[in-house]
Amino acid sequence: MTNTATDTSCVQDRLWREHAAGLVGFATFLVGPSDANDLVVEAFLRSVPKLVSGDVDDPTRYLLRAVTNQAHDLRRGRSRRRRRDLQAIRPTSTPVADEFGDVRGAVANLSLAQRTVVYFVYWEDRTERDIAMLLGVSPSTVREHLLRARTHLRKALG
Repeated sequence: MTNTATDTSCVQDRLWREHAAGLVGFATFLVGPSDANDLVVEAFLRSVPKLVSGDVDDPTRYLLRAVTNQAHDLRRGRSRRRRRDLQAIRPTSTPVADEFGDVRGAVANLSLAQRTVVYFVYWEDRTERDIAMLLGVSPSTVREHLLRARTHLRKALG
């Protein structure tokens, strides 16, 4: 192995150790625990070339965006499959009662941008300014997403 390959591997390892746990927590909120690990690994692997090249100023922000993009892709794919499956079959039994199903459903119906902001505000206890920096958007955009998310949740759960 050459020094360049060794250096690249060290950078990858360091980035993974620094960011994996936080990214998995974020992804778990966006897509659920069963898909979070795979989503983070795929986003990380797609991001590695850009990260190790030194072209990225803020790896945390870049990786959060990569996870968000992967979540969008996963959600679109699930939506297409769900529509296709529902056309093919109709449920024959009633679902088991879920104590928090209405909450999970309301959160699942938020846009990914809204869910992302809700995650950082309520699970990470971050400020709007901090979230804006992480996501590369303006603080007013963060406020707008949070306001819309709260309005949607209030209506859905009210």
